[in-house]
Amino acid sequence: MSPQDLSGAHSRPAGTAGRPKGVPVPPRETSALLRLAWRNLLRNRRRSALTLAIVAVAAASSTLLGGYLTATVRTLETDTVRQVGHLQIVRRGALDFGRGQAARYALHGGDAVLAALRADPVLAPRLAVATSMLQAGGVAGRFEAGASTTFVGQGWEPQARARMLGWDGHALGIAALASPLDSGRPLAGVIGAGLAQQLGLCAELRVDGCKPMPEAAPAAPPASAAAWSADLDRLGEQAAAARAPARGGAEIELLASGAGGAPNVVRLQLLAAQRLGQREADASHVAMPLPLAQRLVFGPDSQAVSALVLQLRHSADLPLVQAHLARWLALNRPDLELLDFETVQPAFRQVVTMFGTLFRFVVVLMVVLTLFSVGNTLNMAVSERTREIGTLRAIGWLRRRVQRLFLVEGALIGLLGAALGVVGAALLAAGLINTGRFQWTPPSRGTPVPIAVDLGGDPALVPGVLLLFTLVACLCSWWPARRAAAQPIVEALRHV
Repeated sequence: MSPQDLSGAHSRPAGTAGRPKGVPVPPRETSALLRLAWRNLLRNRRRSALTLAIVAVAAASSTLLGGYLTATVRTLETDTVRQVGHLQIVRRGALDFGRGQAARYALHGGDAVLAALRADPVLAPRLAVATSMLQAGGVAGRFEAGASTTFVGQGWEPQARARMLGWDGHALGIAALASPLDSGRPLAGVIGAGLAQQLGLCAELRVDGCKPMPEAAPAAPPASAAAWSADLDRLGEQAAAARAPARGGAEIELLASGAGGAPNVVRLQLLAAQRLGQREADASHVAMPLPLAQRLVFGPDSQAVSALVLQLRHSADLPLVQAHLARWLALNRPDLELLDFETVQPAFRQVVTMFGTLFRFVVVLMVVLTLFSVGNTLNMAVSERTREIGTLRAIGWLRRRVQRLFLVEGALIGLLGAALGVVGAALLAAGLINTGRFQWTPPSRGTPVPIAVDLGGDPALVPGVLLLFTLVACLCSWWPARRAAAQPIVEALRHV
């Protein structure tokens, strides 16, 4: 190749040698550098192809992992929003102290607040579900089997709960979670599969993989049998009053400390047992209709609840709705506070943070791989083209122009490799991963969900990958370019 070919033009553009620093490079000179850089890459096709392949693999890996984590976070958000809604309105301090002081932190007048929110012109078109929820805790027992254990329960409006569990605001196509609560059966609820095993209800509720309860030796009666008998008689009367007119199927008794300190007992008819994906939750979960939970916690006359749960049609509306609700509560109900789903379920943010750390770690590994690959390629190119560099300097090229040439070559390698990687990742995601029926079971979920790669869910993912690997390749090119430009002309021309 002649010196004229290496320079990219038969004559050097006028004014190149004397252009001061800071003056923009003319478009003609930039085009000449791009053409020359491209021709230099084609001079050793095998080495350039190998370097492009390494950059493409690094970019594809980063893109696929980013798309997978985006889809996974949306899946986890969908599952979390189905369980607790986007926002909850509670009494101030209820999140920290309400479980131990249900009466003090109970929310009264919830129906009026919900009616006002449903009529609000800003909220009405954005609300998918607005309902009440009551938390309850105590002892669940099946006294004919001599078994009891603690439970953590929630009371829901059955129809609203079914709509919540079917939310799919991101259009992921995830099947709705089952909600066996039935508005036609106000005394019937659902328990966790682990709780069913603890109470010996595996056969009645047809729980798969459930261990049968071993037979226990009869225990000796306590010393104060008369006192215990009187208490049990009183609690038995409460249980009988709460009993359905027509009993049938499996039943358990729920005992909780009432708002006034006296114990309350209700009998819960069981519709089904569900697996929740967490052992502790599975062994204590109880879901029941809201009126039954209110009777258990507050007695027969109270309509108080623990929280008002709001689920939006789209998560993108959350900042707007949250700000509007905060202003509304400050004006109308300053005794209440607003919690988003990340505050109610902090595990969601912890999982997202873990995924972000994993993504950054993998990207760092891919960047290191790109640094070594591109740097090695350009170092070899500088060594092989030392005489050509000397010729370019001899015909009038400035050092910064020689340096710019190698930086352009590195940028081309990074940009082309990243583009090939992004295209390959998109083809792999569309042709295999998203259609391969691969599944996994997220935390706190008992049923699997599809594995997917969402490259469009994060608008910054693809441009970020292209920009990152282009800049990394330019960074790799800086030292070889500086070394090439710093060579004395005479020594470069004598190089063998």
